[in-house]
Amino acid sequence: MKKLIILISVFSLGFGFYAKAQYIGAQDLPADINQDFSAKYPNLTKVDWEKDGKHYKATFTVEKSAHEVVYDQNGKVVSQQFGLPVSNLPTGVFSGLKKNFPDLQVQDANQIEEKGYVSYQVSLKDENNAVEKVIMAADGRVIRTVAEDQQ
Repeated sequence: MKKLIILISVFSLGFGFYAKAQYIGAQDLPADINQDFSAKYPNLTKVDWEKDGKHYKATFTVEKSAHEVVYDQNGKVVSQQFGLPVSNLPTGVFSGLKKNFPDLQVQDANQIEEKGYVSYQVSLKDENNAVEKVIMAADGRVIRTVAEDQQ
């Protein structure tokens, strides 16, 4: 009986890992996604694609800035995120950082566009170089902190 439980556990774990995101090639994308992405980013030569459930995620670099675009199965952009020079953060974000995290320094920033809203993910570091990530609205409100396991 013990062997049966172990065997079932091993198979369950194996299927669980298989159900996670899978890397795919551009030739495996739905035509709508391929067409939209090619129109928006015509000169890209290196793009990594993943399929996770009903979503397709492209990860790539434009002008030394990391980008990520997530599409639904119908070719509609669900979210996108890209690296942003810290100097390009809205003044409201800087005010919110100064108010809420006065002892931390900004390490890097990303702009996130999802469901028609724009937010900013900011990596902050303390004097011990420990990094904390926070999602903020343009007006400086803290939306949430990003746990280590969500990064």
